[in-house]
Amino acid sequence: MTRFRDRYQEIYSLLSRAELQRGSEGIAELSLGPDLFGEETEKFLGFYTTDGLQVALRKYGFFRDLERLGFLDFHIELQTDDPDEHMLRLFSRNPDLSTPLVELVVHRSFLKPQDTLASRLSQTHIPVLTVDWLILQNPNAFFTPRRPPLPGQNHPGLGVGAQVLELLRNICFRLQLGGIVTIPSYFHNALFYSEEFLHFDPRQQGIFLGMCRDLMPQAQNSVAAASWALHWKMVKNRQDDQPVSWFQDLMVNPIGDSLNEYFQAPEYRAEVQEGLTAGEFELFGEPLRQNLRRRGIHPFDPDRIQEWLPHSA
Repeated sequence: MTRFRDRYQEIYSLLSRAELQRGSEGIAELSLGPDLFGEETEKFLGFYTTDGLQVALRKYGFFRDLERLGFLDFHIELQTDDPDEHMLRLFSRNPDLSTPLVELVVHRSFLKPQDTLASRLSQTHIPVLTVDWLILQNPNAFFTPRRPPLPGQNHPGLGVGAQVLELLRNICFRLQLGGIVTIPSYFHNALFYSEEFLHFDPRQQGIFLGMCRDLMPQAQNSVAAASWALHWKMVKNRQDDQPVSWFQDLMVNPIGDSLNEYFQAPEYRAEVQEGLTAGEFELFGEPLRQNLRRRGIHPFDPDRIQEWLPHSA
C-alpha cells in the first residue's frame, strides 16, 4: 500500500459526481437522457469531464506535487473520439512546455482468460481498467549519475508514480472495476509496479522474481543496468545457456474480491514457486559495461547521452 492511499481514499469519498462532471450538461438533461447507464463518448472513460479532472487533481494535491517541481499552471488535453482508447495529456503552462508531463492511454475492458487459469476465477469476465501507455516525465530535468536514462525514457521521471497509481485505483472504485491491468514494456516498469501489481500468470511472476533475485545484485542494484541488459538481450539463463530478453506479460493490481482471491490462492503461490526455479540468470558483464560506457550511462557522460537518446526508441 502506498503512503498516499489513506489520504486519497478520504478525498475520493468527498468528491461528488457533480464535481467530476463539471461543465457537462445540466442534471435534468443528464437524468432524462437515453444513455444514463451507458458511456458518454465526450467524457474521459465515459465519466470524467476536463473540468472535473482539473477539480479532482487539485483536490487530491496532485497539482501541488507538480508545483514543488517548478510547474505552476496546468492544462489537460483529452482525446476520447476512439471508444477503444482514451488519452489524457497534462501540460505545463508555466513554464510553457510543448512536451506533456503526463501522457496516459487507457480503456475499460474485461479480463477474460481462456486457458486453465480462467477456471480459478469466480467470474468469467472481470471489468478492468487497462493502462495501455503511461509516461510521467520532467522535460526540464536532466539525467544524473544517480538517475541515468532507463529504456524508453527521453526525460527523467516526475517521481509521482505512487500518486498516479492511487488515482487509477480510485477510478476503478468510481467505475466499479475489478482491477488495473497493464503489460510492462521493460523490466524496470515491472519492478516499479511490483509493489502493487502481480503477473497474472503465476509462472511468469516466479520468473520475474528470479530475474530480480539474480540480476539486481550482479548489476550492483542498478535498475538502469539490469533493465538495459534485458533490453539489449545481454542476459542468459544458466540452466540452458540461452540468451533471454525481457518478456512482456500481463500484470494486475487487484481491487475486487475475485482478483484478490485469485492471487491469494494456494495454487497461485505454488506455481510462483515453480517459476522461481525455472531460471538462473546471468548478465553478460563485459558487453553490458561496454554498451553502458558507449552510451554515457556508466561512467556518466551527459553529452554522449544526448547524442543517442532521442533516437534510441
